[in-house]
Amino acid sequence: MTDRINQLESLFAQQDNTIAQLNSEVFRQQQDIAALRQRIEQLEKKMEELIPPEEIAGNERPPHW
Repeated sequence: MTDRINQLESLFAQQDNTIAQLNSEVFRQQQDIAALRQRIEQLEKKMEELIPPEEIAGNERPPHW
């Protein structure tokens, strides 16, 4: 019985460690996603400065016409 309890305690400790590692990884990924979103917003603003939205509207004829 004692061996079984020790085995369960060992498994619990391993699971607790795994959960902590996964939590850490998810947190890091959330930070990466937030940084990427911010970078995308910055790039979109730069693109708008370079090419005004009205020029992208598609009012011109395609070159093959």
